Amino acid sequence: MSLNVRDVLLTLSVSNGGDWTGIYKDIKAKRPISDEESKLCYQNTKANFVTICDSDYPECFKRISNPPFLLYYYGKKELLSSKYRLTVVGTRNPTIYQSDTVYNLIQEVEKLMNNEVVIVSGMAKGIDQVSMEAARNLNAPVVSVIGSGIDKPYPYENQGLYEYCVKGNGLVVSEYPALGKAKPENFLFRNRLLVGLSETVFVGGGKNRSGTSSSVRIAIENNKEIMALPCNITGDDLTNSLIADGARSVLCAKDIVECLKEKLY
Repeated sequence: MSLNVRDVLLTLSVSNGGDWTGIYKDIKAKRPISDEESKLCYQNTKANFVTICDSDYPECFKRISNPPFLLYYYGKKELLSSKYRLTVVGTRNPTIYQSDTVYNLIQEVEKLMNNEVVIVSGMAKGIDQVSMEAARNLNAPVVSVIGSGIDKPYPYENQGLYEYCVKGNGLVVSEYPALGKAKPENFLFRNRLLVGLSETVFVGGGKNRSGTSSSVRIAIENNKEIMALPCNITGDDLTNSLIADGARSVLCAKDIVECLKEKLY
């Protein structure tokens, strides 16, 4: 049979384990693909997927560096084009203050906006988990961008959030096929998708040198609005540094709501 672009991109994605550079090299080299190889890849792919050549490829990813050639997903893909989208990032080890405050802020934002705000995060422990649970507990929409295979969510402790994204009012997306392992480099590369999904990035805590800071750098490079939760001035806290450098300080839920309304697409 004659392979189309979707067939080719799926096969290259599976054979390279979702690695962007590997896929790019194979495309550039015009690596030959047999019908049998393509058929096997389809058989081993349970998730839905969209490719960069499809008409329904998310517009927000066309504007980022290294747009994914293919994205696997479960859930409501239409959330990627929702009117209000807020990316939340932060430390995996938040203080009680950071955890409680982020949770309460997200809940209040959803209540003020009638659950119209899509919370975008990475499903990691800490601030990611807190923000997503705050939305889930109000049945508000959630988008999780994971750095492991689409059928192998990481960490396992957040399986409940994954199931909510798959079957509830949410969406889970990944560049990595099936049961691909969660590699450290995947998460840093994944951050460009988290930032690309929103015009506003809310930082709930983190150190000045951290994975969270890498997301902030990408956001600044792409002219995104940075909002930050003020924290204790005696420690090494990224959010205080961001506020000192001009980020918008979040003192109440209305601060986030006002920013979201200003940044309509």
